Amino acid sequence: MVNTEGSETQRLIQKNGDPASKHDSPDYQSVSVNNSGAYDQKFPEKAEPDKPGNDRFSTTQRKLLACLSLVTLLNGSLIAVMIPFFPVEAASRGVSQTVISGVFSCFAIVKMMLNPLVGRLAPKIGVSRLYNIGLALAGVSTLVFGVLDRIEDTQTFIFAVFAVRLIEAAGSAAISTCGFTIAGSEFGSRVTTAVAVIGSSLTAGLALTPALWGGLYAVGGFGTPFYTLGAVMLLTSAALTRLIPDIESADCQQAPFVASLLKFLGAVDNWLCLATILVFAADVTTVESAFAVYSDQVLGVPPSLVGIFFLVSTTLYALVNPLWARLSEKRPSPFPQMAGCLIASSIGIIFIAPAVPLPPHWLITGAGMIFEQLFIGGAFTPCFKAMLDASVASGLEDSVATKAFVSSLFHATFSLGIAVGPVSGGAVIDRYGFAAMTAGIGAMTALLGVVMAVRVLVKR
Repeated sequence: MVNTEGSETQRLIQKNGDPASKHDSPDYQSVSVNNSGAYDQKFPEKAEPDKPGNDRFSTTQRKLLACLSLVTLLNGSLIAVMIPFFPVEAASRGVSQTVISGVFSCFAIVKMMLNPLVGRLAPKIGVSRLYNIGLALAGVSTLVFGVLDRIEDTQTFIFAVFAVRLIEAAGSAAISTCGFTIAGSEFGSRVTTAVAVIGSSLTAGLALTPALWGGLYAVGGFGTPFYTLGAVMLLTSAALTRLIPDIESADCQQAPFVASLLKFLGAVDNWLCLATILVFAADVTTVESAFAVYSDQVLGVPPSLVGIFFLVSTTLYALVNPLWARLSEKRPSPFPQMAGCLIASSIGIIFIAPAVPLPPHWLITGAGMIFEQLFIGGAFTPCFKAMLDASVASGLEDSVATKAFVSSLFHATFSLGIAVGPVSGGAVIDRYGFAAMTAGIGAMTALLGVVMAVRVLVKR
């Protein structure tokens, strides 16, 4: 249940001001934030007074959001850089689709395991510091990945690929968990919109960069995309040491993990959000991990052009996603919107590889991907803020530690979907085909939408 008392308190604070906020700031933050989200202590010259009825981002918030979005785009690139060409490269060495999917899944499994640890460590080490360390680690390991194609033995090649992806996953876990913690701490009532912009950046990394990396692969070979991405990540990490404000803890008192988890799981809304995150991750990554082979063998689209499908469909996602976020912020509950968007997106998923009496065609596939991406963000984007509200209502403190905890569970669940989806989807493809896999995912998405709609009706 969403904490309506907290929302009412926030409205009163925005209206009347909070004279105690400058004196009673939590000791787990190294900077205090005024009602507009500007940093009073560290950046006094950039602080902006709160205006009645003004819910726009402050100048400092916009700059911070730009930094978070850039890093998230690079993190998405880290996931997506292999999509256009690695499945074909691995298949040419005699590697099965199940093992290829496992390469994508191992990345997610490590993130799933490390996200809770990052959530516990971030308030103690420093959220911003750990965020930057993760970006640097990801950059170094990506550079290393670029030389792996020189390994001639197939078994050794696959072993090395798995090993380097595990290191990349550790850096990515720090980026994702700390990024959402920063957003939850610094954007107040506009968290959902901030998450939408960050999510759109992740989508841009997943969609726009395959077209770029596929082109670089066609021009310079296997190593060129990895060398380029790794270098950009390291340069960005160096720049962010001055651009990201410190969010650290001096004496952060964290509740025991199990006690916090029980309170979190005591809210039904959190279960619905976790299911939505899991389905979203499985929907997107399962299709992406196997699409290159399907497009090459069935649609006749070469690997160098696969990125165009993702470019068109997910560019629309990036544009529409902030609108879904704004709509959810204006409504008492985001769940009616989430239910409708899940059902609508399931229709698009089914048409990616028509499980209906239609011949496979790149136009039908493209239309299905577009329809899915137009609606899926309306279900996924509100989840983080809804989980924060439900967790506080269940008894967790409204603190950086809680935001890091919720962020870690959010991304652990997302990683679980990435891990389960491609492996199970790859097994289905090997036995029944790509169309059967998309039909199953579409049905699962629609079922969750119906369950959520029933929950909304029961609560009324």
